[in-house]
Amino acid sequence: MKKEGFWVEQEKNIVIYPTGKMNVIETVERNDGLALVFQDEKGKREELEYSDLKEQVNQYCNYFISLGIKENQRIFVFLPKVKEFYLAFLAIIKIGAIVIPLFEAFQSDGLELRLNRGHADVIISNSDLLKRLTRKNIKIINIDKSDFKDKIKKQDNEFECVLKNKEDTCMMIFTSSTAGTPVAGIQISHYALVQQYYTGKLVLNLDKETKYWCTAHPGWVTGSVYGILAPLAIGATVYVLESHFDAKEWLKFMKDNQISIIYTAPTALRLFRNDVKKEDFKYVKTICSVGEALTSSVFDFYKDFGVTIRDTYWQTETGAMMIANLDGKHGTMGKAIPGISAKIKFGMICFDKPWPGMMTGIYKHDKMYKSYFSGKLFKTNDLATQDKQGYFHFIGRHDDIIKTSGERVSPLEIENILMKHKAVKEVGVIGKGDEMKGQIIKAFIVLNSQFVSTDEKKNQQLKDELGFFVKQNYAGHAYPKEIDFIKELPKTNSGKIIRMKLRELEEKKSN
Repeated sequence: MKKEGFWVEQEKNIVIYPTGKMNVIETVERNDGLALVFQDEKGKREELEYSDLKEQVNQYCNYFISLGIKENQRIFVFLPKVKEFYLAFLAIIKIGAIVIPLFEAFQSDGLELRLNRGHADVIISNSDLLKRLTRKNIKIINIDKSDFKDKIKKQDNEFECVLKNKEDTCMMIFTSSTAGTPVAGIQISHYALVQQYYTGKLVLNLDKETKYWCTAHPGWVTGSVYGILAPLAIGATVYVLESHFDAKEWLKFMKDNQISIIYTAPTALRLFRNDVKKEDFKYVKTICSVGEALTSSVFDFYKDFGVTIRDTYWQTETGAMMIANLDGKHGTMGKAIPGISAKIKFGMICFDKPWPGMMTGIYKHDKMYKSYFSGKLFKTNDLATQDKQGYFHFIGRHDDIIKTSGERVSPLEIENILMKHKAVKEVGVIGKGDEMKGQIIKAFIVLNSQFVSTDEKKNQQLKDELGFFVKQNYAGHAYPKEIDFIKELPKTNSGKIIRMKLRELEEKKSN
């Protein structure tokens, strides 16, 4: 990997040997401080000091080796956010294998697709989730088996870390497209930790005193990179809540544990708004958002709480944060982080390669990997503008832009306006084919409970009101000509609205 001066300077924080060999786990391991705090769905808590974490990871390493697991094998971890997930994740990397974390919500088809595309050697899971597994030709480790914990405890708590070339893959993440379908395994190297560590300190403000909560499941890149590797390498205390989203429960967890830094999706921040009180953020110093654009309405709402709000932009393929709103400027993604060269080309955000976190490949999809690049540029396919001060302003995905009456309209902008209306809980906007205008704007809206009605006349009046609201607050030409009220929006497991599913829903309705 080509060395750039800025990143060479950052390498001093990471354990890299003169030979170029490394393993991210050597930076993660330390002997002082509280590492992980787990709370399960029943409220039971368990704490792990860094010294305990190291010993238990070593026991997992020795157990895996005793089962014949070898260096460079691809090990899938398919579990909820339980302690065993985190220990297995770290141990797999430490023995020189490749960890492939999976979100627990995948059913049989989704699971099998990923196992097939990743040529899985081993799957680590529990009895309930293994019911979804249909294949037989794979080594299975079931953490619910009666002898699993006993065998782990009998293992030696010492293990020598397996060193790898720094460009070698330490983890592979299956990313989701706009349509919610897996593309392929994005390969992220050990060397990516240089950028992950740096951005964890710079953007998230992590340090050894931080009580930190990343709400993402480790099956997604945010949960792996900024929920495990970066904060543990920095020495922060990482809090893990097993349960799925429940606004009141999540807010209580945050307050009870005096969380100071939270990294979450704007979807969660929007859903908090009906239940959150300023006192819930008593201990919070910084909120960082990821996964989708942070709209002005959400930004303004939390800014009034007196906390620092930072939007972050990156992709699975970039391996670490690339753009961040460090100075809290209203209505912007921010600027490229130091060491990163970003620009608008082809109407989209592009980066000059290389950088430490940049994916080293897409597993068994070399053609797809090459499609991301144009000469020395990495193409994100995310449309944006850049102002004279260098701030980036997100527009949307390349295939989400609506062109109506010759005008280009971002669905994000319309969604942002509609979210300001008191009746709207969530909204997804698409372009619908129209013979006269090319496309018209259509909105699918989830209403706040007090506005839900079976009275068609009332519903039509509300739709008219919402259309006028957009006309009044945005633009006369860019308002939804059609509105459907629905119970829930289709989303990926990371919380992004799947507009392709909305388009499919509309097509079925038209047919």
